[in-house]
Amino acid sequence: MLMNPRLSALRCIRCASLWSPDDYPEGCPSCLAAGHPASLECCYDPAAEDGAIPLPVLAPITLGEGATPTLEAMDLARAEGIGQLWLKCESANPTGSHKDRMAAQLVSRARLAGATRVAAASSGNAGVSLAAYCAAAGLQADIAITRNCPPLQREAMLRFGAKLGAFEDSLARWPYVADLCRNQGAFAGTNYLNPPVGTHPYGVEGYKPIAQEILDACGAPTDIIVPTARGDLLWGIFLGWQHLLENGRIARLPRLHPVEPYARLSRARAAGDARGLWEGITDQYSIAGGTCTLQSLEALSRSGGTPVEVSDAAAAQAQQRLERRGLSTELSSAAALAAVSRLRRSGVLDAESSVVLMVTSDGRRG
Repeated sequence: MLMNPRLSALRCIRCASLWSPDDYPEGCPSCLAAGHPASLECCYDPAAEDGAIPLPVLAPITLGEGATPTLEAMDLARAEGIGQLWLKCESANPTGSHKDRMAAQLVSRARLAGATRVAAASSGNAGVSLAAYCAAAGLQADIAITRNCPPLQREAMLRFGAKLGAFEDSLARWPYVADLCRNQGAFAGTNYLNPPVGTHPYGVEGYKPIAQEILDACGAPTDIIVPTARGDLLWGIFLGWQHLLENGRIARLPRLHPVEPYARLSRARAAGDARGLWEGITDQYSIAGGTCTLQSLEALSRSGGTPVEVSDAAAAQAQQRLERRGLSTELSSAAALAAVSRLRRSGVLDAESSVVLMVTSDGRRG
């Protein structure tokens, strides 16, 4: 396990300033000081070889994440009136969600940096994943959850040895995590700022190979639908496709459409500012919360995507459709299928569209 020697700098996605390849859990220092929290993205020296997607940590701690199935669903495509539909089953990762890709890189970096504990705010998949990968790495996981955290998620974190702290709502967790990271030597496993930035950029990089896996399985789709909260997955997938475009592997970027339980990104885009608070009530706990991030807005604008709001009722109907195919999904994952109908009715998708749904998480933990 070692840092990629090609990793040369981190670049702010807002002001384009360059920073040495170190740890910046609060994003770009300059933009943070200016009151505009912004994520950093990894920059790599060019490679002469095959143009493979680079990652920050080489030979990371692994539980077998990645290389998840991409299932063709022509019956669903016909029912929705689109050309092709594929299901990228991230629920097949070791702990049941896409978060394992991020955890492998982030926890590996934490150990290389000499950390002994990782602190995170999560009431679900990220907490379970970080707890598992910390256990594999011999690190302590401190997870701040909400009191309504699904019992099976809570139990999974505890089984992996995590220490849990429970809070009334999602925003109340962040000062606790901030204290652990700023004052007690913990490595940041998630955001803790308000307004938020994305998770540590080395972790977000772990999502980039999804683009290559999709390309290998079904070619370059026209559209990808992504359940979205703070946009780590959305931005990470975008970075993967951007790499493929820059290396001549694809002719154009697919459009990335973030799915939300209520309007956040559409309102942030209209305001031209991601720093607002747009609360709502939902059972789609993995993509809940009232905040969004600049990285989500950037992925949206650079790919030409459209934010989609999907109600709990519509997500539940989509969940039943997927279960009839033998696929167990969390409610927030099923929302991606419900979004297809909305995008088709609005004319964003048409009979020629080739669409990939990110099935982010397994439905058997709540």
